[in-house]
Amino acid sequence: MRGPAWHRWRHWSVRARLMAMTAIPLAYLFSTFVWYAYQSRLSEVREEMAERGPLVAKVLADSSEFSVVARRYDELKPTINGLLRSDASIARIEVLDTQRRVLAQAAARPSSATPELRYYEAPILKRLMWVAMLGPDGKPYQKDRPAGASGTTVETMGYVRVTMSPSALLLKQTRRFYVELAVGSLGLLACVLLAWRLSTGLDASLQASMRALREADDEKRRLIRKVNTAVEEERHSIALEIHDELNATLIAVRLEAQRIAEISPEGEARDKARSIIALALGLYNSGRALVRRLRPEVLDMLGLDGAVEEMMRHYDSARSGCRFELQAHGDFSSIEKNIAISAYRVVQEGLSNIVKHARATQATVSLVLAHGQLRMQIADNGKGFDPAQASSGIGLVGMRERVYAVGGSIAIDTGLTAGTHINIAMPIH
Repeated sequence: MRGPAWHRWRHWSVRARLMAMTAIPLAYLFSTFVWYAYQSRLSEVREEMAERGPLVAKVLADSSEFSVVARRYDELKPTINGLLRSDASIARIEVLDTQRRVLAQAAARPSSATPELRYYEAPILKRLMWVAMLGPDGKPYQKDRPAGASGTTVETMGYVRVTMSPSALLLKQTRRFYVELAVGSLGLLACVLLAWRLSTGLDASLQASMRALREADDEKRRLIRKVNTAVEEERHSIALEIHDELNATLIAVRLEAQRIAEISPEGEARDKARSIIALALGLYNSGRALVRRLRPEVLDMLGLDGAVEEMMRHYDSARSGCRFELQAHGDFSSIEKNIAISAYRVVQEGLSNIVKHARATQATVSLVLAHGQLRMQIADNGKGFDPAQASSGIGLVGMRERVYAVGGSIAIDTGLTAGTHINIAMPIH
């Protein structure tokens, strides 16, 4: 079953991961730069319109005062058209009366896309200066003078409305934005090419280091296999020497002692002969046990499952307070010799650790041969251990190295007061 898409990065190569680590921050910075440049250009357009619109309306209102007061509206059109031709950001100019009725207007050529038109107004003011004059009778002349008026009065005669279009300003800012975008893109491309070059070199270096480590690891495993093979052969040789020489000699000693006991009368000589018989028998049994430890004969006679069963029967009969159980599934007769010996030694080390350290009351060994793999589990309900503190133990290291030497895998699941489960998988060729 395929996992989520965001889990696929686990299958990326080293180069892809390095490129992702470099490209993602660069893409974020580039996107931020583009967004900031675009927004700053829009802000400049808005600020320029907000500054230019009121200024144009104010200047046109001041220059239109005489024409509006004199009602010469045709005189305004040349000025309005001149402004439209000189400033492409002006879309329309209207001269309005106090009731906001149009007195004169002119518009630029409509654009295919005219975004967010804005207009700005300025009042057309009529300024009057009143001068006190004396009439023929010597009294102040007050014809048409508003009551209470003195000095200068201001009256609104109409309005000038200037509608601004940001199209021209946007076009100018867009060109600047494209220049900035091109410069930023070139910088991004240069960074990507540099990152690709660096990731290629680093990937090659890492691949070379990984190949060297794999070769060293393979060489170590080959050396461990050779050492294990040499150790097993030496054990086999020693076991044969003990079985063929020492045990045969002990049998001869026992027979001679029995003969002496048979021909000797009751007394010290017969008692000594019987003591020699007992000592020879004890040495013979010890030799047999040593031979089984050095080279388990049952492994050749009964196969892996039978040898493990015999070993667990031995541990079970030792009355250590722990009960041992074997679960075996599969035909173990086809297992290679080196795989069988390695598996047997791993189980032997695991059971020895249980007896010595686990303080368990129940231990189970599971052997399953299926799908080209020998899967083993050694489990107990003992006190467990801290993997960080016990990872350097000779027993566990020996188990790992034996498993790794044949290309297998091992996983240890344990914890304080949680028991221990050792799961092992060995390939069967």
